[in-house]
Parts: sequence; structure tokens; C-alpha cells
Amino acid sequence: MKREGVYTIWIFRNGAFRPHKIKLPGFIAKTLLIVFLVIIFSFPFITFSYISKSLKLAKMEKERAEQKVQMASLNKKLVEFRRQIQKLKEFDVKLRIIANLENAEETGSFLGVGGLAHPYREPWQKEADLKRMGAELDRLCTEAKFCERSFRELYSFLEGKKRQLACTPSIWPARGWLTSRFGYRIDPFTGLRQFHEGIDIANRIGTPIIAPADGVVSRVYKEFGLGLMLEIKHGYGIVTRYGHLSKVYVKVGRKVKRGERIAAIGNTGRSTGPHLHYEVRLNGVPVNPQRYILN
Repeated sequence: MKREGVYTIWIFRNGAFRPHKIKLPGFIAKTLLIVFLVIIFSFPFITFSYISKSLKLAKMEKERAEQKVQMASLNKKLVEFRRQIQKLKEFDVKLRIIANLENAEETGSFLGVGGLAHPYREPWQKEADLKRMGAELDRLCTEAKFCERSFRELYSFLEGKKRQLACTPSIWPARGWLTSRFGYRIDPFTGLRQFHEGIDIANRIGTPIIAPADGVVSRVYKEFGLGLMLEIKHGYGIVTRYGHLSKVYVKVGRKVKRGERIAAIGNTGRSTGPHLHYEVRLNGVPVNPQRYILN
């Protein structure tokens, strides 16, 4: 009840309790009423704002998780792109060696490589990561364009040299295991350091040997140490030799094509087990056969 600017509030309780009376000055009662009304009318807006912020945070967390997945996927693609570019450049070097083009080693050089972004970085770090990944992608695109130009140059050059390429050894002459490489090694019989003029490919006796390029059979003979031997002249100063053979399927003067069966692996001569001794000679000088192998 109201009396002279004073408000009286009665509080009644169940049971045998006397009612409780509270007197409030008018301005305090009005202030409390206003506060109460503000709370009542503000509650829906506060609730709506809280729900909106909660939904926004959940959306941000979802986007962040998606960004992590996208970042990891992009990293993986960049690594694979880099690996493929490197393979192309190595293949380009091999082709240039076979074609005897200049600057073969230079084409194998790789531009400076930076680290890729980590997929689980803080948001403030991701901008720098994205810039770094963009720079890496630009660099790889430059490398790809370089490879494209190089392959176009190679294609133009090789088109005019089909015959020479057909006569250049470029495939493995036999299946098996590479047991000895070109260069200095310890001789298995003498234990002394000796220069090995070819490569050794081990496999069972009778394993087929194929011609690595077109050519003409120039010699079939026996040689101490290398046993039954076969020699093919390919032209352009290139000769291939095959040792420790068990059989030879071609005769002297016979023209052979790349991939044609010419002999079989054996264990003739001085040998610790069945294998093929394979040599490539350029103008009479032994060279590393692996430099000519593409497959």
C-alpha cells in the first residue's frame, strides 16, 4: 500500500506464520521496479545473443577443422607435385645424356626449396603458412614450365635423330639383380682393387638376354675370364658386349632390333655364379651402362 511516498510490501507464507512487512521509499521501489522490468524485457535478447554466439563459435570450430583437413590435403598434393617434378627433371637429364645434348647436368639442378605449412598451426600463423605455400606453388609451376620447355626442345631434337636413338642402348638387357656396378671394385678371385668395365646382372642360367638397341652382331667368341661372349655394333661409335653366356641365338652379321632375344645368361668363364656381364663402349672406351638405361 502507498502512503506519503512510501511503499509497503507484504509477504505472506503458508501455515501459522505472521505476514512480513517491508517498507520501501518511493524512489527505491520505483528503481527496483525499473530494474525488474529491464531484466524481464532484456532476458530474451540476452538469451538470443548467447545462443547466436554459441552457434557462431561452433561454426568457427567446424571451419577450423575443415581448414586443417584442407591444409593437410594441400600439403600432400604439393609434396607429390614436387616429387613428380623431380622425377621429370631426372628423366630429362637421362634423355639429354642419351641424346648427347649439352647442359644435361644443369637441367637436373633444383631451385631452392622451403618447408611446407604445418596443418595444425594457430590461426595467426596460418596466413604466413598460406603465403609460403603460395610461393612454393609458384616455384613448382615455374619448374613445370621449365620442364615443358626442356621436353619441347628434346622432342624437336629427337625427332631428327630417330635412327640414332634406335641404335642407342636404353633398356635393361636382362631381368635379374644388379650384383656389381661399373667402376673400381675388389676382384672376387684375387682380392685386389680392379676396374670393372660393365655391370653384372645375376639370374638363373638360361634367362633370356635381349638387345638394348638396334644393331648388327659383329662377334661371337670365347674370352678367358668372360667365357662365351657376344658383341653388337650399334653405329655412332657405340658397341655393347655380353659375357658369361650359356647360349647365343644370333649369328655374326645378323641385324637385331631392340627387345629381340639374342642370348641366355650362363656361368661360363671365370664366374662365381650365373650372371650377365654387360658393357657399353663409346668409341672404344667403356662407359657406365646405367647412364643409358631408361626403364
